[in-house]
Amino acid sequence: MKYLKFSIIIVLVSLLGSCYMIRKQTDYYGVDIEDSKRIVFLIDISGSMEGNAEVDAAGNIVASVTSAAGNRLAKEVGGIGGSIIKKQTKKQLTKLGRAKREIIPTIRGFNDDVYFNVITFENNVKPWRAKMVQATATNKNLAITYINNLKSGGGTNMSDALEEAFRFAGNANDETTTLGVENIFLLSDGAPTVGKVTNRQGIVNQVEEWNKLDRVIINTIGLGKDKDAEFLTNLAESNRGTYIDK
Repeated sequence: MKYLKFSIIIVLVSLLGSCYMIRKQTDYYGVDIEDSKRIVFLIDISGSMEGNAEVDAAGNIVASVTSAAGNRLAKEVGGIGGSIIKKQTKKQLTKLGRAKREIIPTIRGFNDDVYFNVITFENNVKPWRAKMVQATATNKNLAITYINNLKSGGGTNMSDALEEAFRFAGNANDETTTLGVENIFLLSDGAPTVGKVTNRQGIVNQVEEWNKLDRVIINTIGLGKDKDAEFLTNLAESNRGTYIDK
């Protein structure tokens, strides 16, 4: 009986960790993207996304949370099986793990006429690629591998991440130019803590300057109980987007 229980656990953990890697979808958190051809994902990888303390650029702790799901399941199971499920469950059930489980099937579902990029942000902002890339099978697989290996740490630099996304977009206030980015998806579990601008309304105002003609749509996703839903809603609604509460 114990061996059977252990075997079932291993199978379940394996399925939990792998099924999203092969699944395809044409939406992102319920927002239909079939008609979107130039998409940038902004992914918060601050410390709190994996239940760690958030530390700003000066080394100050700005937020601290814990993830207990893996610990609880490990205690229920016990032994070697408990240790395995603890590790895998904590990896999959953190906010960053949940974010990976949503974005990877979306990228897998892209047609090859889509151009996309991924920008991660904590204290620093890091684009996956230096320019928008076509959603070829190779590029999708490379992006998925990159995303699946992401780890968290640092604070929440939203303003610089948005600025980088608009750099890829080009001059959104010039109707004669072709946009490099049509849709931005910003995912975060908290509020801005580092970057050029940390004031919430200041960030909204900054984006409105870059997007006076509302050519770029910004959708926002808030994860967990510490998200700043009011700010993320305001940012989305000011830019023809949708706020998704998770």
